[in-house]
Formats: sequence, C-alpha cells, structure tokens
Amino acid sequence: MPLELILKLGIQTADAVAAAHERGVMHRDLKPANITVTPNGRVKVLDFGLAKLSEAESADAGLSAAPTQAVTIQGQIVGTVAYMSPEQAEGKAIDHRSDVFSLGIVLYEMATGQRPFKDDSNLSVLSAILRDTPRAVSEVNRVLPQELSRIVRRCLTKDPARRYQTAADLRNELEELKQDLDSGEGSGGSTSRRTIASAWRHRWLPATAAIVLAGIAAAFFGYRAGRSTSGSTDEPSAGGEASFARLTTESGLEQIA
Repeated sequence: MPLELILKLGIQTADAVAAAHERGVMHRDLKPANITVTPNGRVKVLDFGLAKLSEAESADAGLSAAPTQAVTIQGQIVGTVAYMSPEQAEGKAIDHRSDVFSLGIVLYEMATGQRPFKDDSNLSVLSAILRDTPRAVSEVNRVLPQELSRIVRRCLTKDPARRYQTAADLRNELEELKQDLDSGEGSGGSTSRRTIASAWRHRWLPATAAIVLAGIAAAFFGYRAGRSTSGSTDEPSAGGEASFARLTTESGLEQIA
C-alpha cells in the first residue's frame, strides 16, 4: 500500500480497537480478514467472536457470578496463529496489549505485502513469533520512512511492557507521523526527520569540526610565518623575556607583544 493509505487505514483501525479497549473488550483475533473498508473509506473492525471482557469490566458488569462456562481458559491457545502475540501463542493470560501486537502485524503486512512471522507450519510460525525479530519495514520497502519502522517495531516488541500500552497510543503516533508528512516536516522516503538528525550528528558534525580545526591551524601557522618574514624585532628574547613593540611615543603605554 502507499504510505498515505497505510496511515489512513492504520489510524482508523487503531482508533476502532482503542474504542473497544475503552469498554474493556479485547478482540484477540485481529487480522486483515476481520478489518473491512466501506465504499466511503471508513474502517470497521469485525468478528468479535473470540473477544473477551477484561476482568475489571466483567466485575463491574456483574458478570463474574453468571452461571455460564468460560469459552477459553488459561493455557488454551485461541486466535489466528499468524497474528498472535507471544503471550497469546504461549497460552498465557493476556490483556489489551496483545491486540497492539496483532495490530503491529497487520501494519507490517500493509507496509510490506508480507507477514513478519511466516513458516511452513503453524508450530513453526508460533516459534517464530516467540523467537524471531522481523526485518524492519523500511528495509523490506525502502520507500517508507524509518519513523514508520520504529512505530511498527515497537508494536512487535516481545515484552508487553515495552509495547505501546494502549491502542490509543499507537493511533496518536501514527497521527503525528501523518501530520509531519502532510506539513513537509517528515519524508516519504527512507530518510525521516530522525534519520536526517542522526546523519547530521554522526557524519557532518565530525567533518565540520575537522574543517574548523584546520582553519584555526592554518590561521595560526600563517600568522607565525608572517611574523617570521616581516623581520619584526618583537619576538621574545633568548632568555625568555618578553620584548615590547612601540605603539605610541608616550612612555609607559607600551604593550607586551
């Protein structure tokens, strides 16, 4: 997808998931098949068949005492393998940050046309989700800015504590990137504002410093050479004492050279 469309759909998708999270609902099966776009370009997130209320929301709603059997239990893997979070793949207890990981997989696929974790079997895919670090988005698709790579990479962090803590945080980051690009502050290519700043610090600052030092050295030695060829008698004497250059005819107003 072109960058403009990635950001447009990504912002709306993250916003929809954030709306569910605000109501205590975890989707647990986010994937392209469950994300549709209406003819007027509006994103809708569908199929909450595996969704689950957070424990706090269930308690507030008085559902904890309902005489029903849980659809899933801890230790049971539910969802679509290719879009699972690491904690979901291990059958651990999950929260809304698991959906953020799945959103990162969707964004990765939108940006590159391929999934970040893929293999010959479901077991191998689960292993890749737990173990592998996918190539950066801007390495796979070089027309995309590194800032988008950073956003997607943070979504795909294995440790939930290091991801975006809410889908709303992800939406805000995507919106800021879009605003930067729209205002011309960002770049649609592989070089973003951060990349330019980094290149300046690591490449141009040392070069600039070297040029400045060379200029100072040249000026110093030029000055010394000029003094040597002018036949000036105001050099320090052999004994190390400073001599004086007469500036006026008034006694007592001499200056040390």
